[in-house]
Amino acid sequence: MLTIVHLADLHLGASYSFLPAEKAAVAQESQFAVLQQAVDYANAQFVSAILIAGDLFDQPQPPSPIVKRAFDILSQARCCVLISPGNHDYLCAESPYLTAQRPERVYVFTSPNLTSFPVGEKAVVWGAAFCGQGAAIPLDVGLSPDRPNLLLVHSDLKGRSGYNPLTPSELKHSGFVYAALGHNHEYSGMRRAGNTIYACPGSPVSVGSDDTGRKGFLFGQLGDEVKFRFIPSGGFECHNFQIDFTTLASDRMLEQALAAMIPKNHGKIYAMVELVGERYYEPNFPALRKALGQVFLQAKLFDHTTTRRSLWRYMQDDDLRGGVTRSFRSRIDQAADEAEKNRLTLSLRYALAALDGEAQPAFEPSEDKQA
Repeated sequence: MLTIVHLADLHLGASYSFLPAEKAAVAQESQFAVLQQAVDYANAQFVSAILIAGDLFDQPQPPSPIVKRAFDILSQARCCVLISPGNHDYLCAESPYLTAQRPERVYVFTSPNLTSFPVGEKAVVWGAAFCGQGAAIPLDVGLSPDRPNLLLVHSDLKGRSGYNPLTPSELKHSGFVYAALGHNHEYSGMRRAGNTIYACPGSPVSVGSDDTGRKGFLFGQLGDEVKFRFIPSGGFECHNFQIDFTTLASDRMLEQALAAMIPKNHGKIYAMVELVGERYYEPNFPALRKALGQVFLQAKLFDHTTTRRSLWRYMQDDDLRGGVTRSFRSRIDQAADEAEKNRLTLSLRYALAALDGEAQPAFEPSEDKQA
């Protein structure tokens, strides 16, 4: 059975310019920790190969200390490590893939066209390199007839860009049993096109503030059955959190809502917290920002709430809003029970939202104090 670890888009040496310097250093350290985690996991599982589908480095000529540290970690692998350079670490004359001393088991595909590398007698891996910021790598090669053929390339699955886009139709007719892809920072999930299984594992750590979602790499077993497992990395991540203020009436309730959303690895998270809905009270924003800063590696607060307005704000107006409000007020006062009163109250909220050209209100009906 062939077993592999598949990762991509580590972007070692990324600047993390959206973070303060000391927090950026934590994120950069996390990148190396995740690479070490992937190698350790591969060794523990006795995998046949580690496949890196591009953008191991954030630039084509990264600083030599970054290259040395990366290759030192990869040298610990007990299997072959195969790399297909991507659009960030593309092959150029001064590329460390050509100039630096690579570990013995690390092999880099250097041709812009697919070439093969045998993984013992178990499989053949076909890879190619970006030789600039763009690429278009054809898949028509003479595959091995007696061993499984795997594809390892940096490739955009989301559109017809200049980053070697591949479509399900192209993969379906390629003849590869598995396509190990990179470039898109969001995990694609395991996909199938005909007899070809393919995936992009996404970036194993967040690289930009918009780089959200699950972070990790893939462990695969290819035999009579093909099985893959997503391995969470636990490295630096960016997350969007949203708190609906509509149901909150105190800082204590806000604290409880915040506590419920905090993940275990909160110390490695850049949190973008958005407050939405109608605000029933004035929260202590300085205290909230301080609390977020203590919980997360870095946090940014966005207040998109609106102050709750009286249901009867148009009661005295001599226009359509006023007429609708007075009509509903009369019906609410004459409601037979609490359920009918709540239904009419909610109907008035929707009517006023429509008249004001606003989105429909998102809250449960409740009795307002009457003017």
